Amino acid sequence: MDRIECMRTFIATVDANGFAAAARILRVPRSKVSKQMQALEESLGVQLLHRTTRSLHLTEAGCEYYEACRELLASLEEAEQRARSGLAEVQGVLRVNAPMSFGLCRLGPLLPQFHALYPKVELQLVLSDQQVDPIKGGFDVTIRIASLADSSLVARHLSPAPRVLVASPGYLARHGMPESPKDLASHQCLNYGYLQSGVSLQLSNGKDVQRVHVTGPLNANNGDLLAQAAEAGMGIALLPLFIVEKALADGRLVQVLDEWEAPPISINAVYPSARRVPLKTRAFLDFLAGELRIPETAGES
Repeated sequence: MDRIECMRTFIATVDANGFAAAARILRVPRSKVSKQMQALEESLGVQLLHRTTRSLHLTEAGCEYYEACRELLASLEEAEQRARSGLAEVQGVLRVNAPMSFGLCRLGPLLPQFHALYPKVELQLVLSDQQVDPIKGGFDVTIRIASLADSSLVARHLSPAPRVLVASPGYLARHGMPESPKDLASHQCLNYGYLQSGVSLQLSNGKDVQRVHVTGPLNANNGDLLAQAAEAGMGIALLPLFIVEKALADGRLVQVLDEWEAPPISINAVYPSARRVPLKTRAFLDFLAGELRIPETAGES
């Protein structure tokens, strides 16, 4: 058994979610993929995959082995590149997952710059507002904008992501400007559907902390859509500044309760734990950390 080849087959099978799809990617017969997976499990003495007629899932042992295989093969690929070229060259496929709004507002404009610096890196970008499992999704880097929970993943802080309450001038003309967080209870609020706090907002002004239950006509899992609804006068929304800064500058939106702050969240890059981070991953993380210029607080430039 060629263990390295079996590891590559295992990774392809997990990433493609099936033997047949992996066989097409690897351009080998499906029977070969099946035999290699059987040989790998027999050599390890553990089951790596739960198989059904329609799906495939990693066992607990399979999750750990998958991460270890990715790390080992990445190090092997880098070592081979060094041996062939005589120097460390940044290249290879880099799979990145990011939230939709951040991908469009911030990440998209930076990709041509990254490509100019590292033309041999093939970027595969997947935008989604659902929180995906980076390991099951086969992502090298996942961007998350939140307060991170404990995880086996490694996290690198890239930038703060201040949030501001905003509304359109028309909405405020009709309903009035809130003077305190408690006033939000009588306003129409537009809520982000994935917030752990649901429709209970916490705002602070120094040591004064207030929590208010808000309701409104719209819950959505995308910040751009909520910003559009706020501009159209549907209500007040709490959104990351990077989504609404242009609308604030143009006067299409107005900041509400600007002396009050929402709990801080940040932009983070998470990636599987690895003793040796691949060059392509390290280059992308360093690039993002250097290029992101998001203000620490609202109103800064």
